[in-house]
Amino acid sequence: MAMNIFDKLGQVLPSVESPARYMGGEANSIVKDPSKMVGTCAFVFPDLYEIGLSNNGLRILYHVVNREPDLYMEVAFAPWDDMAEQMRKHDIPLYTHATWKPVREFDVVGMSLQSELNFTNVPYVLELAGISAFSKDRKEDDPIILAGGPAMANPEPVADFFDAFNIGDGEEMFPKIVRTVGECRRKGMRRFEILEAISKIDGVYVPVFRQVVEGEYKQLVPAEPAVGSYEHTNGVRRIFIPELKKEDYPVKNLIPNMRLVHNRFSVEVMRGCAQGCRFCQAGVWYRPCRELNPDDVIDLAKEGLKATGEQELGLLSLSTADYKPIESLTDSIIDDAFFDNVDVSLPSIRVSSFGQHLAEKVAALKGGRSATFAPETGSERIRKMINKTITDEDMYSAADYAFSSGLNKIKLYTMIGFPTEDDADMEAFCNLIENLVKIGRKHMRGFQISVSIGILIPKSFTGLQWAGFMDEETSWNHIQYVRKRFFKHPNVKVQWADWNTSRLEAFYSRGDRSLAPMIYEAYKRGMIFESDGHRIRAKDWEKIWDDFHYDVSWIYETRQKDSVFPWDFMHIGVTKSFLWREYQKGFNPEILKTAKPVPNCKWGDCQHCGIPGSGKEVRLANNPVRYAAPSRTPEEIKKLVAERRPVYDQRYAYKITFQKTGLSRFLPHQNMLSAFVRSFGKAEVPLRYSEGFSPKPRIINMGALPLGLETVCEILGVETLKPLDLSPENLPKLMETLSEPFPMGMKVLNIEPLTYKLSSRCPKSMTYSFKPEVLPEGLVEKFQSKTLPIVLNHRGHEVNLNEHILDLQICDGRIFMRVKCNEQGGTASPYPLFGGLMGVKTATATVDDVTRQYLIRKESMEFED
Repeated sequence: MAMNIFDKLGQVLPSVESPARYMGGEANSIVKDPSKMVGTCAFVFPDLYEIGLSNNGLRILYHVVNREPDLYMEVAFAPWDDMAEQMRKHDIPLYTHATWKPVREFDVVGMSLQSELNFTNVPYVLELAGISAFSKDRKEDDPIILAGGPAMANPEPVADFFDAFNIGDGEEMFPKIVRTVGECRRKGMRRFEILEAISKIDGVYVPVFRQVVEGEYKQLVPAEPAVGSYEHTNGVRRIFIPELKKEDYPVKNLIPNMRLVHNRFSVEVMRGCAQGCRFCQAGVWYRPCRELNPDDVIDLAKEGLKATGEQELGLLSLSTADYKPIESLTDSIIDDAFFDNVDVSLPSIRVSSFGQHLAEKVAALKGGRSATFAPETGSERIRKMINKTITDEDMYSAADYAFSSGLNKIKLYTMIGFPTEDDADMEAFCNLIENLVKIGRKHMRGFQISVSIGILIPKSFTGLQWAGFMDEETSWNHIQYVRKRFFKHPNVKVQWADWNTSRLEAFYSRGDRSLAPMIYEAYKRGMIFESDGHRIRAKDWEKIWDDFHYDVSWIYETRQKDSVFPWDFMHIGVTKSFLWREYQKGFNPEILKTAKPVPNCKWGDCQHCGIPGSGKEVRLANNPVRYAAPSRTPEEIKKLVAERRPVYDQRYAYKITFQKTGLSRFLPHQNMLSAFVRSFGKAEVPLRYSEGFSPKPRIINMGALPLGLETVCEILGVETLKPLDLSPENLPKLMETLSEPFPMGMKVLNIEPLTYKLSSRCPKSMTYSFKPEVLPEGLVEKFQSKTLPIVLNHRGHEVNLNEHILDLQICDGRIFMRVKCNEQGGTASPYPLFGGLMGVKTATATVDDVTRQYLIRKESMEFED
């Protein structure tokens, strides 16, 4: 009988680096019957699990699709090289995580491209799924392949891989696409007819229906660029939802099986930014500015933290400090005891709005020890050109506020590569950093200025889309100017972007449809996961360009007013004529002389950029009403926190018995302990922590299990600061509550008071079981006659089975062996022991490889009375 994906994973996960990435079965997964659905979608994030599962866009789409009773969405992720090798070897197609179903069996395969450096991962995941990489080669019964995300501000380089694109916000459009495709499938419509149907949905781009012609620098550009107003354009419109609604945001997010890049519950407080920075694509792409009601923010935060057990809250936006009620929201969070043990982060703080009061409030929140500023450049001249309206004095005031408020680190995000940039600008940059150091030294010694230098990539739909990318020599000279000044400085750390990586991103983000064959070739040569800077292979890209006779020099060229770009088939709301005017204000010397800073239209001064509404489309939030709170001084906040801090004069120790079965047996030891910390946090049971510099929760187990070993009798001890209700009426409910955040197959079996030190009572033996396909003959007789073999473990040490196995029985085709424990309560690994029983006779490494695929279960631990 053929093995299914779930069973095959049990065979391959012992051979990969991070099996928790591929286990699936995440807590809070939604499972529906696909046969009863109108439309189904496998959403593939084309990057690693720990990156994809922390993406807020994925969480929102998972929520808005699955809340529809007749739609169904599951998630999948790009596997690392080692897992991909095993998948090909064992004929495992790319699969979803809730039901381990091939993604090719869904109506729609969706992807979110967060970065152009994910482009080579597109054909990679498609072919792993058993789907043709190029849309022209797909069969009638293949799913419709759909993409969205911020990198789709220019989808042309990957247009040949996708059937359609979701351009803009997906909360309303994405479920509509899934439903339309599903309805068409169930009507028996042909693939071309389905594409015609979804192309009629506002905001959907189907490349096959948009012709291209050769333009400037031999680039393929739209035969019919978008013209007219946003309301009456012939182009594909970027769709934006008119307001942020609480019901569109999830609270019961998928709970990861391992640490993510962002381990937090996030609430998007604001979408859009109208500061008008001329280099910033996001500031244009996400217009208009829309804010979420602060009462809804707090409701979502509370519900989400409770549902996921996360201990950090992220308040997300392009510039959180520009969220109109940010200070009153911060007051409300400080006022609410619920957030006392929550790390609250306010990313994307803008310097000019980082006032003293906000700095003090951020410092009062648990976890607020650093501030992030984005001056973009140290040169006021360049800042004026790019409409970055902050001055050096703004920076100094912000730093003074931050350091005086107790923050000990300032992160500066800056760039080089702007047109006309020279050494004088770099000198101004160094002077800015030196002055910030002087300010820091007024307040403390152990502070840090962390400087991150990127390289400008002139992106689509910005005022700088006409500019060229800076050449390597000039870029390196400007980086070295700063690097040498602060080399080995005790308070300044300088990091910089790799020019080759930035050039590749410029090649992608400004490219056309002709790039797809080269992207495919790069994937075939193993050039995937390029968002990991260590994986960029610049020389191999040079080879590909040579092989394709491709001249990449166009990325350095400055374009003309009437230049047609590959992305000009879209109308995103902001008009091309407005962007050209912005470019002229910044980089035309005659116009720059008299140009004034472009104000933030969020506050009512509409600049007529093309977004319909003349300012009425901006949705600002007011102060909280249900969670209204007084504004407190730092001293009052400290006093409030101290008064509210609970005092526990007792500790309570409990012994917990739990199981790890199915694929949860691949949950690593530290991930398992973290799962219990999350579990108790979600259940609102405070744990006791150790003393010292780095306190750890008091969770103690009997030793780490070998990865991949099932157990139905695992024990750990935990100390809490309040008693648990273990009454017969409440115990089942408590065990169920504690098990909720665990992956499928892991659950609490019993809880009882622990009246002794766990390490003082070690087991004397453990019983393991294994059910082979064919039982070896004479096992019991060999055990009884002490003629079992001697084997080598994974370290090459001899293990005499006759000395370790205390009892051996066979029941219903399953081998049960009781193995003696050492003084620390551990046994020899059961893998070589069962390997010896099964007669495995090969090299040590091969023995380990073979036996690691055995589904061995730890049945019991035996203690002395």
